[in-house]
Amino acid sequence: MLAESANPTSAFVIAVLIAISAQMIAGRLRFPPILLWLVSGMALGPYGLHLLNVESIEPALHTLVELGLAIILFEGGLNLNLKALREHGWVVGRLVTLGPLLTTLIGGASAHYITGLGWPLALLFGALVSVGGPTVILPIVREMRLGRTINHILTGEAMLIDVIGAILAIVMLQVALTPDMPVSFVIQDIVTKAAVGAAIGMAGGKLVALLLSSSWARDFELRSVMTLASAWGFFLLADHIAPQAGLLAMLMMGATLQRMELPDLQKLRHFKGSLSMLLISVLFVLLAANLNLNIVRVHLPQGLFIFALLALIARPLVAAFSTVGSKLQWQETAYLAGMAPRGVVAAAIASLFSLILQEQNQAQADMLMALVYIIIMASVLIYSLIAGPLKRYLDIAGGDDRSVLIIGGGQIGAEIGRALGEDREVRFLDLNAEVITNLQRSGYEAVRGNALDPLYMEIVHAEEIGAALVMTGSSDHNMLIARLARDDFHIPEVYVALQEGDEEKHASLIHQLQLQRLFAKPYKFTYWNDQAYRKRLIYETRHIEPDSLLIGHRMTEVRIPHGVQPIAIIRDGKTCIPHDDVRFQAGDEIKMLMRPERIQDGQPLILPPASDKSNASIRVQA
Repeated sequence: MLAESANPTSAFVIAVLIAISAQMIAGRLRFPPILLWLVSGMALGPYGLHLLNVESIEPALHTLVELGLAIILFEGGLNLNLKALREHGWVVGRLVTLGPLLTTLIGGASAHYITGLGWPLALLFGALVSVGGPTVILPIVREMRLGRTINHILTGEAMLIDVIGAILAIVMLQVALTPDMPVSFVIQDIVTKAAVGAAIGMAGGKLVALLLSSSWARDFELRSVMTLASAWGFFLLADHIAPQAGLLAMLMMGATLQRMELPDLQKLRHFKGSLSMLLISVLFVLLAANLNLNIVRVHLPQGLFIFALLALIARPLVAAFSTVGSKLQWQETAYLAGMAPRGVVAAAIASLFSLILQEQNQAQADMLMALVYIIIMASVLIYSLIAGPLKRYLDIAGGDDRSVLIIGGGQIGAEIGRALGEDREVRFLDLNAEVITNLQRSGYEAVRGNALDPLYMEIVHAEEIGAALVMTGSSDHNMLIARLARDDFHIPEVYVALQEGDEEKHASLIHQLQLQRLFAKPYKFTYWNDQAYRKRLIYETRHIEPDSLLIGHRMTEVRIPHGVQPIAIIRDGKTCIPHDDVRFQAGDEIKMLMRPERIQDGQPLILPPASDKSNASIRVQA
């Protein structure tokens, strides 16, 4: 029976299966997986149904947590979003500096006076619950489709606060471990750890970047494994010189590496992100199973009361101080005040520090860990539930409905983007390096990457896009990307280009996802992309006059000759995307690309349906 399996291998494999199953269920329910990891671990552990024999793996738990946390923090440094700090200046800066300090003080004081936790451990508790994390806030932001400013502020804070909170927690741990030491010795020890961690982290990042740029590691698999091994090696080196300095070294190493110009940095991020997610999920299940539910039950009311103080006092104060003098509306400030979920890094660091404290015979280590986990579970549950109602109550604007993301269009996609960019913000995601480089030089936000990989959709901030044009050369790929854009990033308008004969094949999925066929005709990617590269196309513009027989017809009903490609429709001064269900109106201005030698002089460029008069067409406006 599963309950009788005391084999460490069995316990670890069972934890992996539980973690992945919980993550799949959470993805299906659109819920942060961290809550299911914790609940399933506690329910199946020794204090629950005892189907997961975590006792058998307990001797190695400290090692697993340390190595896992090293990769988690390294990946956090690798994804450190300095751009968000620059874009939103003092708002994000104050959130990630004032936030941890105020939360540490208020959370620490609350824990001390409410639970009797000693001051050193109480302040450590405050530092631990000051850490947020992108694994919880990003799914909420993506689901809610918040406005760009508040979106970037929340995600920027989540990326950066891990670093600040982790450093603060390391400082507080040192204070807790050496409460009787003179202040000067404590300060000296903290400075030593910070100096060692920073120096080894920066040196390690530069050395790894040098190795990745050399001919020694050409294969991506080798590059990924070498980076992983190097991270653990520098973590061990820093910890050997100064205990707990390895955590800061990992943050600094990741942050240093991301600033280097490496061609496949995004792939490395994705590999580390996948590995980090696996480690996180398994560790959470194991740690939750190892959590003493009797202590959690005893301190649950106190923990919930502390959470209420953090949510109703600490977070509003942080949001108010951080937005003073900014251009944020009061509704946006209120939403910032209502969103502060804790997540992965807080729990991982708390678990590691709890094990360290237990080794030092700290009597209240179990209480510390229980309180942190209560705060995490309460914050994930409460903030996930109130995110939608709070947005509606405060009338927070959603994503930019006029923004457009063009996916995989190559050179023809660049031409369409320029046409739509007259009154829209246009972004590009493509694998074509030459096209992306030219667009970046022209000032567009363009990212080189595979749209089937959610990582690149996150980089281009697909969650705030109003419309996506998916136009790679494969109809099957376009449908997969469209599903990702609709289901995971909730883009309201998705247009797909389909090759000839593929519309009927994908009709059911198009209806299910409520997509639109782009261009209202089969799209021959190879032909149009080749013509655009060879510069054989010219722009043509036509106006629909009041007596045109095209008026009232859907675009899919009219006849568009070979060699003519509509790319935009201007209506009432606004650009519209050409698709099947566009109905022509008097005054519409249609922008087209065409092969001039394929069209005879005076030949109509768009004809009404065959049932109408064959000579009626769009007329050139004098």
